Amino acid sequence: MNTSVVQPVRRTAPIMGSVASVHVHDGAPIELIDVVIAEVFAELEKYEAMFSTFRVSSEISRINRKELHLLEASREVIDVLDACFFLEGASDGAFSTRRNDGSLDPAGFVKGWAVERASRHFDAAGLKYWYVSLGGDIQMGDPPPNSHLQEGWKVGIANPLHPGEVVAALSMKRGAVATSGTAERGRHIIDQRSGVSNEYWSSITVTGPSLTWADAFATTAFVIGEEGLTWVHRFEGYAAMGVRPDGTLVTVQR
Repeated sequence: MNTSVVQPVRRTAPIMGSVASVHVHDGAPIELIDVVIAEVFAELEKYEAMFSTFRVSSEISRINRKELHLLEASREVIDVLDACFFLEGASDGAFSTRRNDGSLDPAGFVKGWAVERASRHFDAAGLKYWYVSLGGDIQMGDPPPNSHLQEGWKVGIANPLHPGEVVAALSMKRGAVATSGTAERGRHIIDQRSGVSNEYWSSITVTGPSLTWADAFATTAFVIGEEGLTWVHRFEGYAAMGVRPDGTLVTVQR
């Protein structure tokens, strides 16, 4: 397949309070690509219906209202909450699924997990060259060969202090990149232990094989503060960089 002449297929859809964007660079029939993209969006919608705290019919909302026992929830809900509870312990409480009122809200974990799970439809259909972005977090398949992307997908790290600018550019193969910070929603990431947002970072970006964990690690590291980058590097295959409020880009060596 000569992918240098393949025109990428792009589709977007509003999901989880943001915009999901799918890009496919395979030369497969457009009918197949459209079917797979529809499957990806449908699965993301399914997870939003399960986990959204804004939908009264979601399983999370029903659990919070004590209408549904946790052990009677869907396998996906149990798996997500198990992972959240693990991360809460591994971060000494910096990551939390609890709101101030004690209700469950796994939003800090679900987005990356949902995108990674939904993206499995591409590989299942034999599509190799694709990526899915949601709210700036990206799960990537292989970069297309014989094109300007053959050395890797080009990923710009947004400058949280100056919209439209980037503070770094990454070249990535198959894997994931996630950023948590103040760029889109201000200081919305709250440390539930103190009730305030840590002001040490303006953003933290994490790269690794899995968007599930890259996204969760980025949020957790932001809450941890100064030692957040070092904490991420405890996990094999993951790396982090941060932007300070004065615009300084910070990286750490293993």
